[in-house]
Amino acid sequence: MNIGTAFIIALTGTIVCWGAYHISGLKSPLLMGVVTGLVIGNPELGLTVGAACSMMSVGFHTYGGATVPNYNMGAVFGVVVASQTGDYAQGIVVGSVVALLGSWADIIQGLWANLFIHQADKALEENNSKKMEFWHLFGFITIAVTDFVPTFLGLLIIDKYQIITDFVEKFAWAEAGLTVVGNILPAVGFALLLSFMDVKNFWWAMLLGYIFYGYLGLGTMGLCLLGIVVAFVYVTKIDKEGE
Repeated sequence: MNIGTAFIIALTGTIVCWGAYHISGLKSPLLMGVVTGLVIGNPELGLTVGAACSMMSVGFHTYGGATVPNYNMGAVFGVVVASQTGDYAQGIVVGSVVALLGSWADIIQGLWANLFIHQADKALEENNSKKMEFWHLFGFITIAVTDFVPTFLGLLIIDKYQIITDFVEKFAWAEAGLTVVGNILPAVGFALLLSFMDVKNFWWAMLLGYIFYGYLGLGTMGLCLLGIVVAFVYVTKIDKEGE
């Protein structure tokens, strides 16, 4: 991948990561999957891989400072690998591995951020609000380094993934294994997602989506847009009833 494309994707991911501290729900594998897909010219693939990574991330939360897989980063690499190899399953597997490796970056970021927090606390003890604000905002550099740098460098050398692809082509059992794992992971994520959803009251929405996909042949992007419209109509109806 060329430097310009890698820079845009990595920078977007860093901005999203930073923005998540201010806007709830902004840090989403689905969003990063779509953005990556748009940059490489395949938004539908980005939506598909991003959605799979989002389903796998269901149930992972940073309660009490817990470290969880970085599925945002995983979605980025998953989309790129799936695009290069033409194999969705390989993209999901690589995305899952990268997400786990990305958790190490989160640990480093947390340890490094403590230095800035202590300096901010010290400034507060001195009643120096400007200095406290400086150290607080300057802490963004920890996110920039631990998120931007691995993503940027990884995208620059992602073409080396061809070596793995050649191996898979020579050994059918490895390809079969990747396919099975790639199919299982989204299924597990989807099962977790269903456990959180109010299926009892919104069974009609699931049935509607199944009909459009299974019988009318509506694609992933079309289903996404349909879901947005249905959600908008439903929320608008609820708001009017509450007035």
